[in-house]
Amino acid sequence: MSLSELYANTRETGYTINFFMKAGPHPRSGLLAAPFFTTNDPIKALTDKGCDVRLIVRFSPITTPEALREALENPRVKVRYFTDAKFHTKLYIIDDIALVESANLTDSGLKANRELSVLLKQDRDEAFYALPGLFDELWNDADVLNEEVLREYEKAFKSKEKPTHEDAFEKFIHKFVKPAAPKSIVVGSDKKSKERAFIQGFRRKYDEILVPSHNEILEVAQQHGFGRPEYAGQDPQIEMARFLGWLRLIQGSGDGWRETSLLSDPNDRAARIAKHVSVWQSTDDTVKGDMYHASAEIENIANIRSYLCDPNQLARLTFDELFRHLTGCHAFLERLRFASKDIGENLSGLERLRIDFQERNTLEAVVRSVRYLLSGPGDAIERAYDCIYGDYKLNGFGEACIMELLGWGDAKRPPFNNRSIRGIRLLGFDVEYLVAGQ
Repeated sequence: MSLSELYANTRETGYTINFFMKAGPHPRSGLLAAPFFTTNDPIKALTDKGCDVRLIVRFSPITTPEALREALENPRVKVRYFTDAKFHTKLYIIDDIALVESANLTDSGLKANRELSVLLKQDRDEAFYALPGLFDELWNDADVLNEEVLREYEKAFKSKEKPTHEDAFEKFIHKFVKPAAPKSIVVGSDKKSKERAFIQGFRRKYDEILVPSHNEILEVAQQHGFGRPEYAGQDPQIEMARFLGWLRLIQGSGDGWRETSLLSDPNDRAARIAKHVSVWQSTDDTVKGDMYHASAEIENIANIRSYLCDPNQLARLTFDELFRHLTGCHAFLERLRFASKDIGENLSGLERLRIDFQERNTLEAVVRSVRYLLSGPGDAIERAYDCIYGDYKLNGFGEACIMELLGWGDAKRPPFNNRSIRGIRLLGFDVEYLVAGQ
């Protein structure tokens, strides 16, 4: 079956949905941009064949949270969004063909409305060559859709006060999420603020790269018998964190973690994951360096969730108790090597770290930051930003510490530190450049 040169949703010209259905047996890359989004049919037509999709949409009275959630939960799809009503681009690129058109990603736009869509081919149409670059410009300007943002959008969309007019909806949605506009559209300033640029980059790092990589590893591991008896009945994230740390220390010591080959094929990654899971399941040595036995590790995470995630419990802690619970984060323990021996040569490294941390941060400051990070309002990534660079920053508790602690406190977000990122890299994922500052 061949593609039409144009689509107008008639029997004679063909229906826009056919562009996605007939895109070939093995499409590799789909770039989809449309302001209105209500159906995943075109996306599934691609991802079911192994295609990776990048989707840009607009928060609007039309775009449904149900369609967004389905796309977000598809492991082959990355989603970004705008809130500005001036975003009207409808552009669909699948490998070396593109559709420039008037149709949105809605059932009516793809199958019923009298649209007009023109097909361009890379090997035939000079105009094709500008299209991927135009998509990338929009992609870089758009904000990353994650679970926290989607929950806020669901609240807005289901509100009885939701306007149906696009301009009014744009003002309304900004009560729930921050503005996101293409750079050619001036919103106060045509430059992104430093804060927004950082937060966008942070979302991309964690929500588009590290979280999907982590989830892929866990899914494959569980398919191959992952689960040591000492972790039975526990949150699988606890064992996964230990598995990734063990990989870094035992299987990838020195520079070994970065010297393994990168693997772009998920099947190749699955084979490598399965091999290391088999060793993890059979080894007698799951403790290395500062890694705890399973029982101690489980207790540490339980303490973080019981005492640090509960504002009332947190407020009752002494500095020593608070410090002890924070050392349940391995990224914080790794700061032992930075604790000056000038503090006391006869003291243990842990005691020197406690004294150094207390000299640099008051109890009130630590409680305030931990409470805000784990129990504060709004988006978790924005709270993390405030704790790394903003008003809630602690001395000696940087990005790796914050993101590991946030992961232990948020059931929907895996914990990450430099050791786990290196373990992910050892399994073939291209994440070496994402190793964080302590």
